[in-house]
Amino acid sequence: MSQNNLFVIGLDSADKDLIEHWASTGDLPVFRSLLDGAVQGDIENPYGLEAGGCWPAFYFGRSPAETSQFDGARHFDGTRYDHVSFRPDATKHDAIWTTLSQAGKRCGVIDAPYSFPTGDIDGLKVVDRGAHVPAGGGDYMEFRTHPPALAAEINSLFGEDPAGGHSSDFFPVDTAEQVAAFRDTYLQRIEKKTDMALHYWRDKPFQFFMTVFTEAHCAGHRCWHIHDTSDPEHNPAIAAEIGDPLKDIYIALDRAVGRMIDAVRDDARVVVYLSHGIGPGYSGTRLLDRILARLDSFGTETQSSPAMELVRDLWRSMPDAVRRPLKPLRDRVSRDGFQPNRKDRRFFEVFANDRTGGIRINLAGREAHGIVEPGADYEAVCTQLIADLGEMKNAETGEPLAAEILRTRDHYAGDCLDYLPDILVTWNRAHPINAATSPKIGTVDKTGLLLTRSGDHRPTGRFFGLADDWPRQRLNAPVHVQDFAPTFATLLGVATPSMDGQAIPALCPGRTDESAPKTAMAG
Repeated sequence: MSQNNLFVIGLDSADKDLIEHWASTGDLPVFRSLLDGAVQGDIENPYGLEAGGCWPAFYFGRSPAETSQFDGARHFDGTRYDHVSFRPDATKHDAIWTTLSQAGKRCGVIDAPYSFPTGDIDGLKVVDRGAHVPAGGGDYMEFRTHPPALAAEINSLFGEDPAGGHSSDFFPVDTAEQVAAFRDTYLQRIEKKTDMALHYWRDKPFQFFMTVFTEAHCAGHRCWHIHDTSDPEHNPAIAAEIGDPLKDIYIALDRAVGRMIDAVRDDARVVVYLSHGIGPGYSGTRLLDRILARLDSFGTETQSSPAMELVRDLWRSMPDAVRRPLKPLRDRVSRDGFQPNRKDRRFFEVFANDRTGGIRINLAGREAHGIVEPGADYEAVCTQLIADLGEMKNAETGEPLAAEILRTRDHYAGDCLDYLPDILVTWNRAHPINAATSPKIGTVDKTGLLLTRSGDHRPTGRFFGLADDWPRQRLNAPVHVQDFAPTFATLLGVATPSMDGQAIPALCPGRTDESAPKTAMAG
């Protein structure tokens, strides 16, 4: 085996606990062999910002406070008081494949989540061929490649994306027929991406190659209620007719991982990377902004649930050419549950993820119409907010609404800290969250919210490594997601710029402080 090549198989939001369970039942034989014979360990992701921050942290080796990417492909714009797409043609920091390319290593990258640039590599890069959501934000995939001519070649050899360039949220999953069609679409994507990755790996020599499968992410969000018999939306009739679509996706991914390991094992080290997990989608995100409006003495606006369902169905039935110019109008109508008048409020919700809600203070000197003054005023507002939110209860169970409330600055530091929410509210997910109550605001509920996902993320990932000098072992402590970029550079003999992460000793055998490329640590 060549010690100079590295092949990374990314499984976006493939849950480690589901994999362990189905491996134990014999449904995932490849993962059973990895559990028995690979170096492996759990992965700690960015605190409170796992869902949108884990992949940029993986390939930049830096925290969200250094990259500004905490919500995947979106930012909050303090001038417009709205979420905008994060679509840089160049990034502040170099991704690992850019660093390797600059050192003369040929790299191939297929569908790295939330990585929009295509020309940041020496080799090939594929963007939005089979993503979970568009790498550059919005509702539509922009299939782009480096070199540009590669896109037409991929379509010619492997056909177009079976999902038609749509996000998984686009597809209805209300009937057995719709769920089966959704599952079959994403099963096709797994097979086509496997074929494509192996074709290009064989076509040219690569020192670093990474392909990411997002189908577990898509199916986890949309089909959890079919998989989980305890989910409030579980439909036993659909499950009886078509089985468990999530399990079908994991079986196909197991087969794809096996094909790739068999094809590359003699020529490269292999890392199988499970970014983060999936579970019940119990969340107070979007409801949070109604709570905050009440706390700031504003009324709350809700939409009619039947009307919103009608808008959703009409939207899905429109041709793409009609939908695209109408999207700004649709966004103004739906607002994803967020309340209006942000510029007139002292604080409001900004999207972080569904496990953890984000709160932004309307800070003078930072926001265009800032109200809260920096210093004592800011501190007093944050302290009161944390106290008020700590009194909130799940209206249906009486349990605390939040499992944890924290100031982001207590856990993060970096040049891009001001892009992050000021306060993070991690939900108590023991039960569904449909309404919240406290003596101060009464009761608010989710009336009119257009929610299309039954599953949501768990924070911890898992990795497996296969190489001749990587003996089977289970690491006692989790590694941080930021450690993989410097690890890959060390394995390929490339020095890196300053990063927040450091090389993982278990994956860098025989590398002493004197022999390894130097990586300056941030902070």
